[in-house]
Amino acid sequence: MKIRCLTSEDWQIWKSFRLAALKDSPQSFASSYEEEVNWSDLDFQEGLNNNAIFGAFMESKLIGSAGFYRLTLGKANHKGVIWGIYTHPDYRGRGVASALIGEIKIHASHLGLIQLHLTSILVNVASLKLYQKLGFKIYGTEARSLRMNDVFFDEHLMVLDLTKKD
Repeated sequence: MKIRCLTSEDWQIWKSFRLAALKDSPQSFASSYEEEVNWSDLDFQEGLNNNAIFGAFMESKLIGSAGFYRLTLGKANHKGVIWGIYTHPDYRGRGVASALIGEIKIHASHLGLIQLHLTSILVNVASLKLYQKLGFKIYGTEARSLRMNDVFFDEHLMVLDLTKKD
């Protein structure tokens, strides 16, 4: 497996992968397939330019991805946010998400960040266990954070202190 940051030149594989992720796990993302399928190609290119989106590849196939951005306001620029973590179902349980988060941790540390944030819906027990195994701590729960077809999903707010050594 090889992990690298996607570039705007990867927009076609990113678009295909992202739309498949939104279809496969709609409850796990704030966005939806119905919203993003209508995005222009330029929207996907700009998304890759405006975020650090890491992709995990097996040979030339994109099998996992995770997005990252740094908060930019002066009082909050010590923090980064991980979003949109997804592993293709055929590759789950093989350490793909762990490897992606590991790369983001390295990237964030090089930027001088001291903490990373992410959210996870409570019903996604496998993801919650993984994030906790990687050192993320729950610091709050947002009730009814996401709504899909009049079904609400609560999300745990999680943080990782990058200053602590493993």
